[in-house]
Amino acid sequence: RESNLHVEEVTGKDKTIDVVVDIFNEVNSGGTKLSKGDLALAKICAESPNARDKMKQALAGWSKSNFHFDLDWLLRNINTVLTGEAKFKFLHDVTTPQFEDGLKRSISSIDQILNLISGRLGLDHDQVLFSRFAIPVMTHYLDRRKTQLDAVESDKLLFWFIQSAMWGRYSSTTEGTIDQDLAAIE
Repeated sequence: RESNLHVEEVTGKDKTIDVVVDIFNEVNSGGTKLSKGDLALAKICAESPNARDKMKQALAGWSKSNFHFDLDWLLRNINTVLTGEAKFKFLHDVTTPQFEDGLKRSISSIDQILNLISGRLGLDHDQVLFSRFAIPVMTHYLDRRKTQLDAVESDKLLFWFIQSAMWGRYSSTTEGTIDQDLAAIE
């Protein structure tokens, strides 16, 4: 308590999420790395304290069905629904009501996707679920459709899901690939 510690304030509009994460990780080099999703979620939870609880509730529901995801993954889905982008920096200007609406819409779309994948492909638990980063693109697609998919469109979506896994579509730069696929949807 009696030690003087140097405090360096790093502020300004030029401090993007990337810059803040880099600074934090440099200062905290011996500790746990901060992800861009962690920072985006911290900002959201500062404005909407119950957001994390609602997200954890959704994750727990999917976990009961043996689909185990993390907050980062769910946040990526919400981001694609709200902004049409993969990078978390696009969540910066999202308001609390927008985020809560995006969370609700994302959960609904993810439920529909998991039911489709489980029911039609028989991939009914996490250990056989491949290409989990295709799901944010599918979530975005379903959210934009605003209606139930017919059998033909469902089959096409599942075909795309299988193809993305077979070809390792999301095995490298996830954000860039998701952005390419989101742009193709638009």
